[in-house]
Amino acid sequence: MRRTTVALGLGANLGNPIEQLRLSLQLLKQIPNLKVLRVSSLYESDAQLPENAESSWNQKFLNAAVLCEVRADLSAQTLLSHIKEIELKIGRAQADRWAPRRIDIDILYWDQEPYSDLSLSIPHRQLFERPFALLPLLEVWPQLRASMPERLPHWAQAWVSEKPFQTQISSRYFWPRMVGVLNVTQDSFSDGGRYLNSDALLEQIEKLLTEGADIIDIGAESTRPQALAVSEEQELQTLDWALTEIQKFNKSLPLSLDCRRAGVVRSIIEKFDISYLNDVSGFSSPEMQDLLVKTKKRAFVMHSLTVPPRADQTLSEVKNPIDQLVGWWQRKALELKDKGAASEQLIFDPGIGFGTSKKQSLYILNHLEEMSDIKSEVMIGHSRKSYQTEYSDRPASMRDMETALMTQKMNMAYVQFLRVHDIESQKTALRAKV
Repeated sequence: MRRTTVALGLGANLGNPIEQLRLSLQLLKQIPNLKVLRVSSLYESDAQLPENAESSWNQKFLNAAVLCEVRADLSAQTLLSHIKEIELKIGRAQADRWAPRRIDIDILYWDQEPYSDLSLSIPHRQLFERPFALLPLLEVWPQLRASMPERLPHWAQAWVSEKPFQTQISSRYFWPRMVGVLNVTQDSFSDGGRYLNSDALLEQIEKLLTEGADIIDIGAESTRPQALAVSEEQELQTLDWALTEIQKFNKSLPLSLDCRRAGVVRSIIEKFDISYLNDVSGFSSPEMQDLLVKTKKRAFVMHSLTVPPRADQTLSEVKNPIDQLVGWWQRKALELKDKGAASEQLIFDPGIGFGTSKKQSLYILNHLEEMSDIKSEVMIGHSRKSYQTEYSDRPASMRDMETALMTQKMNMAYVQFLRVHDIESQKTALRAKV
């Protein structure tokens, strides 16, 4: 069936704009016959206002573009209907044309004949007057520069510094939520033993938060190859100590518990406020599945073949690794939902290095758009891992630059959570993406 390309513009300046843009992207992925290809950076701009506008309307917008592939049987009017449903779901209310809004989704451009009726015009009528729409569009669809050079305003050139409405790529907001790794272990592969006293622990937490971590993922069992065995009692004791110290420092800190033992998880969540569960064994045990259902907490569900990982047990080299991961996730998500978990709880982690060879890991990270059949949110944990020895000979503890290089290449349309050891280097990579 014939497929065409369409670009959508997203904008928000009311409520929590970044969360509303993230939600709109996830909902767009649910539209039948539409496949999200990639997203632009996030752009900030002044609001476009009429004369004598209310002062409360003067709030900066956060904008982005989403490039999609659509099947021929998805018409412009049908797509518009889906968009209106998404806007209503996110909370857009009827208001004056220039009023602040929780979400605004426009069809900017379509690679077919121009379309116009009373409710819709493609290309968007004001596309070439709005840098907050045109610049994100050109980022995700750069071929348009060559096809319409006579229509591009001077400010659309990359070398022009000042754009109308002070439009610029955001240095504060990023598509993925940043999950900071906090290992309170003796022998984790890159930072084992570093945070086993109160001063070092709290210093690292403060560093992660200052750099912009949205979530802290804490674990007390190393899962590297040949890791030292940790008893359930030891793991519980270490987590209890660390979380008690953290609670003294910041009681409202969003925490993820990196633990695969149901007994430990149960004891911890009875005592501490944990927002996310992170199970590297993919919630394979009935006890962990039961906790997932009963607590209703959001969960990072990781693909793994063995824990700790073994080099001789990886996905098949005969088949595309992403096809194998997609199949695994579809079966796993169905299994967990049959047990009573809600779809909204489940976040897929492809488990880079856990059942994937170095070559397979690199392929997965470079082709995330092939996971378009996965409608769930995705977490990528690629920080300092062994696949990086394919292009670096530095020790794991020094591989934040190698991690950042891969972060910069990844398709952020398919990364809702980024689990890393060093937040600032990864944010720098995302700022430099364009």
